[in-house]
Amino acid sequence: MNRTLDISAAQELITFIAKTNYELAPHGDGLFLNSSEAVAHVNSAEYDPEIPLNVCFDTKQGDCWESASVSFDGSDWHIDDSSMGGKSSKAKGIKDALVAFRLAHDKTCDFYPVELKLTP
Repeated sequence: MNRTLDISAAQELITFIAKTNYELAPHGDGLFLNSSEAVAHVNSAEYDPEIPLNVCFDTKQGDCWESASVSFDGSDWHIDDSSMGGKSSKAKGIKDALVAFRLAHDKTCDFYPVELKLTP
C-alpha cells in the first residue's frame, strides 16, 4: 500500500503532536514554529502528500534532535527512519506507532529517542 500523508491525516498528526514533547517539520527543513505554521503548510500548494512530514524528537544524549517520516496508509500509521539504523514501526494510532518506534531502538544508544510525553 502507498504510504502518504494526505491533508486530513497531516492535520490529525499536527493536532496530536501539539500536545506532546515532540515536534514536526517538513521533509528536509527546520521545525515548524507552532501548529498554526504546520497547518498552513499542509493547506498550501507546496505541501505534497507523497513527501510526508517528519516527527522530531530529542535523544537520550540530550540537545541532539533526530527525526523520522510519518505516513498513514488509511489503516495504520507508519514511522520510518532511514538515517538511524533504518528503524520503523506501524500501529493503528499515532501514539502507539511513536511508542513502538522508540522501543525499536537500543536503549543504551545515545540516539535513543526520549520518551513521548503528553501535555495537559
